[in-house]
Amino acid sequence: MRLSRRQLFAAAGVSVLAGGFTSNGPVAAAPVRTWSGEVQLAEWERYHLGLDGGAHQKALAALGIAHRDGVRADEQYLEVPVESVRRAALEFGDHAAADVLRDRFGLDAPSMLGLGLELVLGEDGLERRYLDDPQLQLRYIGHRRRYADHVLPMHPKVRAALA
Repeated sequence: MRLSRRQLFAAAGVSVLAGGFTSNGPVAAAPVRTWSGEVQLAEWERYHLGLDGGAHQKALAALGIAHRDGVRADEQYLEVPVESVRRAALEFGDHAAADVLRDRFGLDAPSMLGLGLELVLGEDGLERRYLDDPQLQLRYIGHRRRYADHVLPMHPKVRAALA
């Protein structure tokens, strides 16, 4: 549906007069988010903990991305459209996809990586450190086995932020 100029100006809070434009007061329009750009698979998979019940692998398969080891993509430098990553989060429940978009677009939603680390390691606020600390990553791997069959559900606020 296309809007007329008058409808667009009215939505923006601007009146069109014969002599020019006048504002109808402050405009409290919500920012429009465009899901554009690309995400490199290596960046996306940095956030993968494996607590999504195989959703990440289902998303990779749906996108036609090879992952012969059954966990991570073979081609880490491959670029994926942001809309496809968003679809992976919403349709399949891929936690890593939700978190990479959360960081890329500054979404106001909890970190699925942080929730997973809190579940497995029992500490809050580890997500930033986890991304760059190999020692913490190894510590997670050591404790991960107990949670091998656990599926952490996608937080409702994450879904709402991506919708």
